[in-house]
Formats: sequence, structure tokens, C-alpha cells
Amino acid sequence: MLRESMLTTREAAERLGVKPETLYAYVSRGLLTSHKAEGHRGSLFEAREVDSLARKSQGRQPDGAAPGGLAVRTGITLIGSDRYYFRGVDAAELAENYDYEEVADWLWTGVMTSGIRFRAPEDLLTAAEPAVRALPATASPVDRLRAAAVAASAADPLRFDLTPDAVHATARGLIAALRAQDHEHA
Repeated sequence: MLRESMLTTREAAERLGVKPETLYAYVSRGLLTSHKAEGHRGSLFEAREVDSLARKSQGRQPDGAAPGGLAVRTGITLIGSDRYYFRGVDAAELAENYDYEEVADWLWTGVMTSGIRFRAPEDLLTAAEPAVRALPATASPVDRLRAAAVAASAADPLRFDLTPDAVHATARGLIAALRAQDHEHA
């Protein structure tokens, strides 16, 4: 039996005026907490938390937000009107027209570099490969990516350098190392 203070996914989405997909985006951004209940399929949400989020969004409707809907804005992201925008561009448009690496680099630098491909330093690949090989055959793709990320991160000489250029270089190298491990075990 559901507690009265809990809302189903459908109820929470309706209360916020968004689609369930957008509701889960709020969860992933830490704006809402989802709960599981024994004997109930799907997620549950605390009504007071949903209502608080709805109140916070009232009166703040950035461009792209539906009237009366919730919009979440960060320095480069807007979630509103059941759409996602990065640097003011619809995410679906980005996915249709650009590769993952082009979009990632553009998000970090503000410059769209056509055809950019990230390359993993050999040290990162050398560290990631045995970590992934050590996993059991039953390991999921996510398990393999986690193992590769931890091992590659430990081998990254820039891991403690937090300057923007170093962070971007580390991210490019890790993405390439993860992609290499994913393709190797696909």
C-alpha cells in the first residue's frame, strides 16, 4: 500500500506538468529523489518534495520553458518544455547532426570542431585493458566501462591538474579509452 505522502511517477509528472522522462532527468540532476516500494512497480516520489520543486519553478520561466512548466537552467543546459538544450541548441538537433565527440568538445570549449576524434594516451589503454579482461564473462557493458574508467583514471598523469585545459584533455582521453574498451568487448 502506498503512503499518502508518496506520488507515482505519473502523478508526480502531472503535478510538475512534465513527461516522465523529464521527471527522471530531475532525479539524475539531484532535484528530486525517487523511492522504491515493495509490491509497487515503478518509482515513487515524496509529494512535499515534488510540490517544493514546483513552487521553486513558479515565476522563473527561462526561454524554452513551457508556461507553467518547470525549467532547469545551468551554465550550459536548459531542461524545459520536455526538451533539453545545450548552449541554446536543442539536444535532439545536436544528436542528429553531430557526433558524440564533436558535441562533447563543443560543450567544453564553446567551439564546434567538425570531425574531432578523441585519442586515448597509450598509458590509459594499457591500464584499462587488463582491468577489463580480469572481469568475469558475465560482466555487463556498464561493469566493463566502470573498470576501464577506474584503471584509466589511475594512470592519467593529469588527474590532479584541475586547469580547464587539463580537465578537457583528461576527459577526452578517458572517453577514448572507454570507447576502445567498449568496442573491444562488444
